[in-house]
Amino acid sequence: MGQETLRLVRLTGLLTWLLVAMPPAVEGLEAPSEFRTWLAGMVAFAVLFAWTTGRLHGPGPTLYAALAAQSLCVVVMSAAQYHGLEGTLLVLVSLQLGLVAPRRVGLPWIAVQSLGMAWAIQHHWALRPALMFAPPYVGFQVLTFLMVQLLAREAAARESLSRANAELLATRERLAESARLEERLRIARELHDAMGHHLAGLSLNLEAVGQRQGSSPPLETARSLTRRLLDDLESLVDAVGRERDLDLARALDALVRDIPRPRVHVSAPDLAISDPRRAHALWRCCQEIVTNAVKHAEAENLWIAIRLGDGRIELTARDDGNGCAQPTSGQGLEGMRERLRELGGVLELTTDEGAGFHVRVILPGRAA
Repeated sequence: MGQETLRLVRLTGLLTWLLVAMPPAVEGLEAPSEFRTWLAGMVAFAVLFAWTTGRLHGPGPTLYAALAAQSLCVVVMSAAQYHGLEGTLLVLVSLQLGLVAPRRVGLPWIAVQSLGMAWAIQHHWALRPALMFAPPYVGFQVLTFLMVQLLAREAAARESLSRANAELLATRERLAESARLEERLRIARELHDAMGHHLAGLSLNLEAVGQRQGSSPPLETARSLTRRLLDDLESLVDAVGRERDLDLARALDALVRDIPRPRVHVSAPDLAISDPRRAHALWRCCQEIVTNAVKHAEAENLWIAIRLGDGRIELTARDDGNGCAQPTSGQGLEGMRERLRELGGVLELTTDEGAGFHVRVILPGRAA
């Protein structure tokens, strides 16, 4: 769930809270003590709602406790002064549950908080009003919970599909580039093997002619041209071989081009790495960083920079996501560390709650 979506949920929910709070304000003045209790519950609900909607990306005991406190606020308000609209706030609780709780938790939760509100209405008024007002809100809550779950699943599936499509396009780009380079190298080798053989034979024959008949300007020119042709052929084959270096900037562009969120900003100016192992290690690190940002960071932007200097290659990545207080190393990070360790490199990961993730990779640049 993106930050913009969570902000929209928060603003919409607070607007709904305001619309629920306004009509009872005048009526509440008729019973000041009960109104103060109702008002305290209403304000507490708004504060808790604003706090939880900023943390729906990481469900945990604290978040569930805050949601339970919201439900309790509605029950207390309904028991003090019920005006017929307080059940709308339980729909907001169900909306949040749809984003963080599975059905085995969410549906019983809805049942319990609905029974709590029914008891509060019966306590404030009587059993008949409780049976009139409580059941319709149960349907609204269940509908909201299931619809939000369905939308969240569709959004996750869409992001997963976009990520897989981007990875496939990047792989296709790398395979196509590899095929082109292999074909160019094959042609260069054929030229070297075929023409080089004939040019070497021609050079030997010209040398023999010169020894038998003596040197002459045309003969020296022919021998000089033959040597230059051999040198040019060697240079051509060597140049094509060097062009097999991996252009990380181009490969990364193909990887991130079709990822909708986060927006990936790449800075790797004119960096081609000739050592295949180092190039592959950096490429895999970039893939893992992008994948983690898409799956876990809840970020809107990801910045990746690769620089060469001081005899080393340095890759830095940071995002504007939520981060976490205690990061855990999964298989992806451990695989990155192991791959870098084999090449004498290191990986540093720093993060904090609300500060995003920062990754720094350093590789010796001997072969870059």
